Amino acid sequence: MATTTVRGAAAIPLPIGTCWEKMRDLRRAKDYVPGLSDCVVTTTAQEGVGASRVVTHSQFGAMNESVVVWDEGRGMTLRLHKGDKPARPFAEAYFRYEFRPARAAEPATGGGASGPPGPGCEIHTALLYRLPLGPVGRLLDALFLRRLFQQNVVDAAVCLAENYRTDRPVPAAEIPRLRKNALPSCP
Repeated sequence: MATTTVRGAAAIPLPIGTCWEKMRDLRRAKDYVPGLSDCVVTTTAQEGVGASRVVTHSQFGAMNESVVVWDEGRGMTLRLHKGDKPARPFAEAYFRYEFRPARAAEPATGGGASGPPGPGCEIHTALLYRLPLGPVGRLLDALFLRRLFQQNVVDAAVCLAENYRTDRPVPAAEIPRLRKNALPSCP
């Protein structure tokens, strides 16, 4: 079955190493993921493959997020589930966080080669998912769910960037302003 991927990205004025140290703390998600009210690590392992947390989300309720890929110093992929079952409304879902070097600065005058990378780095977020219900699920995805998920993924990127920059929780009222900080995302 086909999987849908939606992406977001934002610049962070910090080096990748500094950002990675912040990401290692899996409890920190409640400070930057819009809609999360709680985040508790539920495994002995606090980081790495096999570490798991329970998050409480305003739209989706409580769900597990388990680390299935841990790219030391670069990013991680979480499986979204509730116990042994996929998290609602998904038949399968994964969320990816990945730090990348800042993109090269565009030259001030058009037509030339790009300049050196800008300061800091970028966070790239992606939600890879499959919905249940076959053709009905694909139709719902095309009609409105993909746009909703896309906005959530962009919001996660811009809020993570703001949280890492300020070391303060990001209030929901700030999200509309922060959306202007979104970068075009790349695969």
